Amino acid sequence: MELIVLSNGTEARVEVEHHGSGIEVKIGDRKYLVDTVATNGAVRSLIIEGQQFEVAVRSPEKGRYQVSHRGSIEEVEVLDPLTHLARQSSERAGQEGLEVVSAYMPGRVVELLVQEGDEVAIGQGLVVLEAMKMENEIQAERASVVKKVFVSEGQPVEGGDPLFQLG
Repeated sequence: MELIVLSNGTEARVEVEHHGSGIEVKIGDRKYLVDTVATNGAVRSLIIEGQQFEVAVRSPEKGRYQVSHRGSIEEVEVLDPLTHLARQSSERAGQEGLEVVSAYMPGRVVELLVQEGDEVAIGQGLVVLEAMKMENEIQAERASVVKKVFVSEGQPVEGGDPLFQLG
């Protein structure tokens, strides 16, 4: 499973795989073998590369965590790649002018919901993408007009490929 972890202004792509009784965590080019046991409530005992750590993890809201270890507290946010890319697209949508709507992740165009020249409202569906065996509707982040359509139904796309230009 791939996750995006945001902490103190930094972003890390983290891959997590279960291996037997442990977990393999890959951050960048480094891999860590982790054994974890719940000890008391929010406290977990971790053995990472042979060293033991006790951490307390609290989640004040979905996807946000406060991790404390030896008196220091780190706040982190954990997102799936699709949500992360959607948020980035949403942040760009607030800018004036033309906007290119891109695929959040690799997939296949299942259905185009708009055509060039169509006016779209906030939240209106633009395209349905199949990714990871699930269909995802990409919606307009602001009211605009479809200026250009870059894809067709059945076309495979990669994460970051342009789908539409809105203006």
